[in-house]
Amino acid sequence: MDEFKVTNPNMEIESNLVAEFQKLDLTLNEARILLFLMTHGSSTASDVSRHTGIQRTETYNYISTLLAKGVVFSTFDRPQKYYSLAVGQAIDCLVQTKQNALLSITDKKKGYQEMVEAILSTTVVPESDKKESYQIVMGENSIHAKIKRMLADAKEEVTILVTDRNLVNFYHAEITDQLIQLTGKGIRVKLRTPCKNASEYLGAEEGSKKTPISLKTTSKVIPVNFVLVDNTELTLLLESNSFKKSELCGFYTNNLSMISVFRFIFDSLI
Repeated sequence: MDEFKVTNPNMEIESNLVAEFQKLDLTLNEARILLFLMTHGSSTASDVSRHTGIQRTETYNYISTLLAKGVVFSTFDRPQKYYSLAVGQAIDCLVQTKQNALLSITDKKKGYQEMVEAILSTTVVPESDKKESYQIVMGENSIHAKIKRMLADAKEEVTILVTDRNLVNFYHAEITDQLIQLTGKGIRVKLRTPCKNASEYLGAEEGSKKTPISLKTTSKVIPVNFVLVDNTELTLLLESNSFKKSELCGFYTNNLSMISVFRFIFDSLI
């Protein structure tokens, strides 16, 4: 069952907490059981099953998973009872577990890439299958990850048009560092912005405005923010009044017609 059998005045709070716990890689029922143990203390599997409406045999399976994740403990009582970490400790434990899993994947990234390349080396993709595409990218972290991936594939030129706010965000996300590194590889990097102290974010030495990036400030209103790589890939940063990083939105495409429009916008600001 996906809902508690007995309604109570805390139903909305419980639902919100369960939803948050699910973001830490718990299933719906695991999250419900964890919350029950947090709020009811030491309980038998039968207690958990009766109050959550989850079948008892399934309850044992979910509890076993929570035990393995280190957020639930069992006693030597008969019948056996279970209790959970306090909410703060449980969240810390689950966050650390998720971080470790992500770091493990990151460490193996090169190996994964080699595996995929090995598959691609034996697979012929017809040119007709390489279609133009687009993608909506939600959240600042995802947008920055998309831009970093594009920059990593850059071969000839990177063209950037950004407001003060986004230039500062690029600096804190270390995207500007990546741009500077590209210039060291002979890749042209052109940036236009109304930010008057832009050189400070682009590797200029103290007291100097000289930067390895082709930088020009403009007094014109920036109609749109974007990063264009090799005139083949484009990511737009859609401006928002919201300061919540999760609500920021980006748009990626490799559509050459759209790309030519934004290239024209960039060139018109020179």
